[in-house]
Amino acid sequence: MGYKHQHNYGHTLPELIQWVTYTHLLSKIPSYLKGDQLRLVLLKRLLHKIGERSTISSGCKIYYPQGISLGNNVMVTENVTLNGKGTIEIGDDSMIGFESILLTSTYNFARKDVLIREQGKSQAPIKIGSNVWVGTRVTILPGVEIGEGAIIGANAVVTQNVAPYTIVGGVPAKYIKDR
Repeated sequence: MGYKHQHNYGHTLPELIQWVTYTHLLSKIPSYLKGDQLRLVLLKRLLHKIGERSTISSGCKIYYPQGISLGNNVMVTENVTLNGKGTIEIGDDSMIGFESILLTSTYNFARKDVLIREQGKSQAPIKIGSNVWVGTRVTILPGVEIGEGAIIGANAVVTQNVAPYTIVGGVPAKYIKDR
C-alpha cells in the first residue's frame, strides 16, 4: 500500500472546513443515530483510503487524515486516536479496540545538551496486517509493523514489530504465545 502524503492537512479552506466538520460534529454522533454512515461520507474525502464496510466509531480523533489507509471491513471502535503524520495502513478485517492510540510521530531526544522540545520530531509508519485484533487501550508507537492474524492484549504498549499469528501483551508488549 505504500504512499506518501503530499502536504499537511488544512492548507486550503475546504480541507480545513472538512476536518473541523468531522472533528467537532460528525465524530460525536453515536452509531445508533447513524453516525457511522454520516462519518463515512466525509471520511471517504479525508482519508487516503477507506475500504468497503469499514467503520470509524464515535469519539475517534484523527490527525493528518490523508496519511491513513484502511482496508475492507476494518472496525475502529470508540475514542481511538489515529495520527497519520507518518502514515497508518490497516489491513482488511482488522479491529482496533476502544481508546487505543496509533502514534506515528514522536519527539527526538538524542542530544542531552538541547531541550527535548527543541530537537524536533520524527515520523515512522505503522502497518497493521489483515485480521489483526488490537485490544482496548493499546498504544502502538511509530515504526511498528503488526503481522497478519496477530492479537495485541489490552493496555499493551507496542514498541517493536509483532510476528504474524502471535499474541503479545504488556508494557512494553512481549510475546505470549502463538495463535
